Amino acid sequence: MIALIIFFSIVCFAKWGLGLPLPNNILVLTIVWLVAGGLYGFLVRREAKVKNIRTMYSRYFLLEMLILTFILYFLGLGGWMGAIFYIFPIIYANTILHKKEGRIITLVAVLFYLLPVFLDYYQVVSRHRILATFDLGPYHDTAFVPITNLIVLWVFLFVGYTSSVFAEMVREKNRKLLERTRELEEIQEKLVQKERLAAMGEIAAGLAHEIRNPLSVIRNSIYFLQTVLSGKEKIKVEKHLKIIDQEIDETASIIEELLNFTREIKPELSWTKIDDLIKESLKNLPIPRKIRLAKKLGKDVPRIRLDKVQMRQALKNLITNAVQAMPQGGDLKIGVKVNKRHLVISVSDTGEGISEKNLEKVFQPLFTTRARGIGLGLAITKRLIEANQGEIEVESREGEGATFYLKFPLPSEQIQRGKSN
Repeated sequence: MIALIIFFSIVCFAKWGLGLPLPNNILVLTIVWLVAGGLYGFLVRREAKVKNIRTMYSRYFLLEMLILTFILYFLGLGGWMGAIFYIFPIIYANTILHKKEGRIITLVAVLFYLLPVFLDYYQVVSRHRILATFDLGPYHDTAFVPITNLIVLWVFLFVGYTSSVFAEMVREKNRKLLERTRELEEIQEKLVQKERLAAMGEIAAGLAHEIRNPLSVIRNSIYFLQTVLSGKEKIKVEKHLKIIDQEIDETASIIEELLNFTREIKPELSWTKIDDLIKESLKNLPIPRKIRLAKKLGKDVPRIRLDKVQMRQALKNLITNAVQAMPQGGDLKIGVKVNKRHLVISVSDTGEGISEKNLEKVFQPLFTTRARGIGLGLAITKRLIEANQGEIEVESREGEGATFYLKFPLPSEQIQRGKSN
């Protein structure tokens, strides 16, 4: 489009600025092709969100050069006289498209340029030209033709390569700038989160102290009442006292979760056998009889460096979540496998599952879909795993259960040292 606009401007300047006796056919032909190219360009831009946008832009450049070739030839400007008008599509294509598309456009520009040269040389359809001022004439059988054309072809290839390299450099700089910007944003976000956690930690510590004291008094009072109760009312009152005691445990658990979430996590790494870690995590965890537990721990699982206490807590959180997701019973599966880069621990259930809209929120602090709890369990689990250089992912469909994957890196030297211990 740029080349067509420039050409149209030159024609207008030559006709009305310099007063050259150019036929109106030139203007009509140029305007027709300008409108056609502009219309296609408009349609391409309207489809800017389509996946094959590069293909559409490539077609646009090909159409533009085809239009230019016909206009230039029938105006008697074929060959080296019109070479300048091919430069703009070459530069533009190599700038905004990828290397492959840019090179194709450059090669097509070379072919389109050579077509009028051969037509000129063999005087094909020359009588249909509007102007014939720039025919080869006396240069027809001289070395001028091949030399100028070779120079033009070299310029095309040089311009295409240079603009492609320059565009790639700019893209690479932009890529690095975007990566750096993202890194800075992540660092800033972590600093803000750290400040918030520090503030929350101070508040949580104060609240925990203020709440635990009255809870201790209530628990002591329950114990005293249980010791002095007698007679028919004892069973009824004990039932309610037990409910109060359970609620105290729940409140204490929430306080502990809040404190754990706000504490800074400093893992103490040691070589850990995953089988033993899973067995220890299951110990003292009440698994209802209606839930079937299956363990697939794999063979030759290497030891890796982890904080055992933190990983036990993370696994307990996931197992507890899985149990709570299956109030009517189901299957709880814990698996371990090793691939080329990671040791993967999976915890899956056949419970209610997680809806698609909630999948992205499950690790957010204070997010919960349950009536009880404050939604810190999975957030704490994620922090614990990431502090141990691991990753956590979840796969789930509503009504089909959920599977949590804990991935820990396996450097080759770490595996060898772990096996030897």
